Amino acid sequence: MLNGKPLIAVVATRVSEREQRIMLDGIMKRADSLGYYTAVISNIYNFTDFSEYFGHIEVENKIYELAGSDRIDGIILMAESIIGTQMQQFIYNKIIKNKVPIIITGTEQEGHVCINNDVREDFRDIAHHLTDVHGFTDIHVLTGQKHIETSCERVDGVRDVLMEKGIDFPEENVIYGDFWMSSGEAAAMEYIEGKRRLPQAIICANDYMAYGLIDTFFAHNINPPDDVTVVGYEYSGERFYHSPILTTYLRNRSAIGERAVSELHRILTGEKPKEIPLGGCMICGDTCSCGIDKKYLREELEEVRREQFHNSMTICGNFEQQLALCRSLKDYIRALQDYTYLIRNLKGLYLCLYENWCNLKEESQLDVSSNDKMMTLYRIISPIEVKSEPHFFRRSNLFTEELYGAGERLFLYFVPMFTDGIELGYFIFQYTEPDCYDPVTTGWLNAAVNALNVLRMKNDINELLEYNNLSVFHDTLTGLYNKEGLQRELETSLGKAENGDMLAVVMLKSGIFADNSRIDEKEQQVRLNLETAGCLKKLSADGSAICARLSDGQYVYAVMGKFSEDFDKLIIDRLTALIIHSPVFKSFKKSDMIVHGGVTVPAADASIEEIMESLSEEINDMTAELYDKRKIGSYGSYIDLRTAVYAAPEKKWDAEEVCREFHISCGHFRAAYKRTFGVSFHRDLIQSRISLAKYLLLTSALNLTAIAQRCGYDDDKYFLRQFRQQTGVSPNSYRRFESV
Repeated sequence: MLNGKPLIAVVATRVSEREQRIMLDGIMKRADSLGYYTAVISNIYNFTDFSEYFGHIEVENKIYELAGSDRIDGIILMAESIIGTQMQQFIYNKIIKNKVPIIITGTEQEGHVCINNDVREDFRDIAHHLTDVHGFTDIHVLTGQKHIETSCERVDGVRDVLMEKGIDFPEENVIYGDFWMSSGEAAAMEYIEGKRRLPQAIICANDYMAYGLIDTFFAHNINPPDDVTVVGYEYSGERFYHSPILTTYLRNRSAIGERAVSELHRILTGEKPKEIPLGGCMICGDTCSCGIDKKYLREELEEVRREQFHNSMTICGNFEQQLALCRSLKDYIRALQDYTYLIRNLKGLYLCLYENWCNLKEESQLDVSSNDKMMTLYRIISPIEVKSEPHFFRRSNLFTEELYGAGERLFLYFVPMFTDGIELGYFIFQYTEPDCYDPVTTGWLNAAVNALNVLRMKNDINELLEYNNLSVFHDTLTGLYNKEGLQRELETSLGKAENGDMLAVVMLKSGIFADNSRIDEKEQQVRLNLETAGCLKKLSADGSAICARLSDGQYVYAVMGKFSEDFDKLIIDRLTALIIHSPVFKSFKKSDMIVHGGVTVPAADASIEEIMESLSEEINDMTAELYDKRKIGSYGSYIDLRTAVYAAPEKKWDAEEVCREFHISCGHFRAAYKRTFGVSFHRDLIQSRISLAKYLLLTSALNLTAIAQRCGYDDDKYFLRQFRQQTGVSPNSYRRFESV
């Protein structure tokens, strides 16, 4: 169930092929009319059996584990799309683990409702056309393997008509093949070499066999229909790639799909389905004397032109080049967003990756289910524009509780992502009307997966460089960028700036008064560096910011986007809360060991050199000011008091009791405190509590009542009021970073 509507899973292979797309069109239209969502689960390449796979791409078939999801209410198995008994059995074993109704199309399977055309009746129609319209009496049939029932049904349909008309049809008029072009080529050579006499007409069991036949005839100057009439079956498309244009029979795949949904609906609801006829029709071409049916040819040509147009855009575009420039998952997602237009009619695209996708090393096992693994969903595009945030879900759920921004029209495709035997996750394609991606999309998918694999390798290389102290752009202690790396990343970001983008840069220095000549304090300073770096990384959990360590204790946090001119102040607010309440910082027992400065400027006007120089001067001035304050005799007592207040803001601090400890009057104390720190003692008490609340909101999942109590508030409402007065937003908004 999704959003209160039942979900039908359609299990098939290589759905980009025309035959599958026709049946899917019938399935989706009928499902939509009955109030069902559809989710198509398919591989990309679809080899006959696992022995034919190369490059470990058989891992693509782990996608079929998704058919076991509890969110699925019924399954339609498009069995005829699955080539090879080994593959058929593999997929069937996956879907029967889900105890939901299963409808099978294209083949018979004991214990299940199976939907298929009456192939015998279809071949009766073809035989009637050749005898009644053309007056032929000498007809051969090229069919599939003799032991396969549907091969014999094709022959029997032709035999029925000829016997009814008193026309002899000996066994020598039947040629057995394997349903592929090679069979047609072999049969043609038998006629060409005189091993078989050439009849008036040859009926082929499918179009592919017919293509092999007429292509070989064409190469040896045998010209249908003058020398022989040739008829195919199924109308699989691609007729214009062969000469002459094939006469064939439209197998009504769309109707099969509609009836499969109706049968599934009957099982789920008990409602009697409407009768859907499965009969097809002749589609004439130039391999019989009827002449070509321009309506169908025009439709085929329009489809080919669309595919060629999108193929040209893919070739001429720079999708792969843009992907090659990606240095982070954020860059990768942006590139996908920019180039989803290459997938025809696509309305929604979602990227689902295993949590540890970039660290996966071992090949995925086809016989070991991954449905219990956690995944992350990234919205690339959606019909409804919503805030893009990563969301976590268990693979067995297919995706998160809802597809964010998807709306109410869901025609979904689950497309595997894998590389060198390792499954990375899958794409979810969303259409808002019955539709399907075409073969051109395979190239897009290959480029997208290759780029993701490059990101994995970059991660491995960066890790190696960091561990071996070889990185020229990263600080080896913290893993952040160094000065050179910061310069490079800022230049790259500014080069991608869009109209209206702002650049916010914050510089901070921590551990100002630490005595690094002492071994114990030096070790403590190292821990503080690591903790400060961790705070910067936490604030940039989505990877959107550039974080750097310029020197011991000096850091830069930079981010570009569309935000207000005081964005740097919002960053400083959160960074300060994270750092001053961190365990290592508190262990120094000096709250004045950090200074910071920031600036927000239009990205188009930003000068990296000027910004860094200006902020460095600001930091130096603030540091010098603190050194001057430390020279004042009473400063040490006041900073110790302030440090104690921020270390325990929940304590009921009494100004009069503090004055007694200082042996001064309350009036003198309040004036001196405000002169020293620029804020009154009472207001600083409030700020210390709110500061701790900010830290807890950013670092914990505590509810607001627990946070209020931790910060010394007995009244939740009073805490909420003071928090809003101090920050301008509610605690929940602050936690979600909405104000930014």
